[in-house]
Amino acid sequence: MVKHVLHRDASIDVLRIVAIVAIVVGHVWFEPPVRLATYTWHVPIFFVLSGYLASSLGFGELVRRRGQSLLLPYLAWLVIIAAILVGFDDPLRLLAGGAQLPRELNAFWFVTAFFVAIVAAAAIERLRLGWQWLIAAGLLTAAYLTSEVIALVPLDAGVGLACVVFVVAGRTLRDMQSRIGHPATTGAAMLAVSAALIVSGASGPLDLKHGDFGTPVVSVVTAMLISGGLILVVGELLAGIDGRAGEFISRLSLCGFMVVLTHSAVLFVMREAGVHEWGSFGVALVGPWLLAMLLLFTPLSLALCGVPRRAVAPRAAEKPAPHGIGPPRHSFSSD
Repeated sequence: MVKHVLHRDASIDVLRIVAIVAIVVGHVWFEPPVRLATYTWHVPIFFVLSGYLASSLGFGELVRRRGQSLLLPYLAWLVIIAAILVGFDDPLRLLAGGAQLPRELNAFWFVTAFFVAIVAAAAIERLRLGWQWLIAAGLLTAAYLTSEVIALVPLDAGVGLACVVFVVAGRTLRDMQSRIGHPATTGAAMLAVSAALIVSGASGPLDLKHGDFGTPVVSVVTAMLISGGLILVVGELLAGIDGRAGEFISRLSLCGFMVVLTHSAVLFVMREAGVHEWGSFGVALVGPWLLAMLLLFTPLSLALCGVPRRAVAPRAAEKPAPHGIGPPRHSFSSD
């Protein structure tokens, strides 16, 4: 089998890793301070990153590859976890997604919503950016008006369509970045404004799984500011990462999707066994990540991790390629 060599931006991989850790934190501790610190950005940042990273894939090829990297592991782990913990007494419920899924699968909603958002955003990406914003704003407005039922749409397609606005925000940052003279300073200012909005109570946390987009408009803007601010700051701070450190970070990032899919099941088992919160957090985070690191080198890598078995050759971080130019690099995996 021929191995593919993948060049990755270590700063983007660091952001993915941090966001995945924040997702697990949010599923272990439910206190208001934790929700305020994580829920506004830890999921939206993946949508923003998918727009920020340039892709040369055509629409059909994008759908095929995202189907492989997202939906194949989704189905594989759905079957595995259901067989071990849930059962198949109500298969339609398992396929419904989102708020309809059992507790052990409560992170699975993200996968189909993410897939829908990527595909929908790709369908409009050749339009002028202003038209993309208009369409995305319309989809988000529809979500606000139907907030009580949006999470009930099968496979979380409704939430995914509303999240196109985050993808468009990522594209906008990519197009504007060359005109930002001091990225780290600008990013820090964006984070400071976001913190002020959250601490003051002007911006409430989002809970996208349930179709809750927080304080109308303000929470979505805050999520964009945090995501964009982190991209700018971390991109500047980690611009020189290369070599073994970069390789290790890249491999951790490649394994992160499996952590997203499996950590809820591990947390369920830990809670049933009476394990303390910190112990549950450690096992749910480290266990799946270590297993994924091993699976990355096996034929099961694509089915369980969403990544074809390959060698990773990191390089120093770089600015995103102009729209439609350069290697296709999307959240979780790159093909």
